[in-house]
Amino acid sequence: MGKILEALLTDQLRVDSVTERRSPEHQALCKKSGELHDQLAEMLNDRQKTVLTELEETNFEESCCCEQAKFERGFRLGALLIAEIFFEQNTFL
Repeated sequence: MGKILEALLTDQLRVDSVTERRSPEHQALCKKSGELHDQLAEMLNDRQKTVLTELEETNFEESCCCEQAKFERGFRLGALLIAEIFFEQNTFL
């Protein structure tokens, strides 16, 4: 088995966003988002907070679907690119 596949299998290589380092700009946006969320939550009653939580969960799930589709498309395009390179490797020899 290849080293990359083995690392994926043994969870030494993870591809989720938790393992990525955030840029300073991304960190600032995350902080601002949290602060705005807290400010909004303070203004809402219990029913409105429930709706806000449901909206956040739905947005998160939709975002996960979108990111999965982008990853799959990018991976497939990368595989096609590699196949094309191998197919035409004789043109360089």
